[in-house]
Amino acid sequence: MKLAEPDDRELVLGSRSGDEAAFDRLVERHTGNLYRVARRLMADSQEAEEIVQEAWLRAWRGLSSYRVTAPFFPWLAGIATNAARDQWRRRRPVDFSDLGPEEFPSSEATGVPELQMERGEVIQRLGVAVARLRPEQRAVIALRYEAELTYQEIAIALSIPINSVRTHLHRAKLALRRGLEEQ
Repeated sequence: MKLAEPDDRELVLGSRSGDEAAFDRLVERHTGNLYRVARRLMADSQEAEEIVQEAWLRAWRGLSSYRVTAPFFPWLAGIATNAARDQWRRRRPVDFSDLGPEEFPSSEATGVPELQMERGEVIQRLGVAVARLRPEQRAVIALRYEAELTYQEIAIALSIPINSVRTHLHRAKLALRRGLEEQ
């Protein structure tokens, strides 16, 4: 008989009690999604890996402050976003232009070189437009479209009101549209 997989709440409670295996399970469960979010926030994969590591370190240290009644991943994504913000303040602006078409597989473009080249150009232009977004706009774009969080979960992750999430997302989309049209 197969035992039921513990949910995030049970794993957090176990981690708080000193069960390192429970925390390891959380890391295994969420690192892939967390990396995808970090990758959209940072200029390259090495920086994204640093953000993921920093987020897990901060999560471990702050586990006692996590409300177990709230969803775990939005809390974790908020930590990663804050770590990314800290890096943005210390470093250069984010550059997404190195993202190639391999980051965004498409069945439509498969096998047709012209479509693959055109799609690659669009993705590169989008990367340039995303790089020009304000940090809070990049964060909501990454959390909404990469992590697929709801507006409420984004609000929790970023510790902002849900209306601010809507505003940042709306303004980010407008800025992206203008940026693509300018190019």
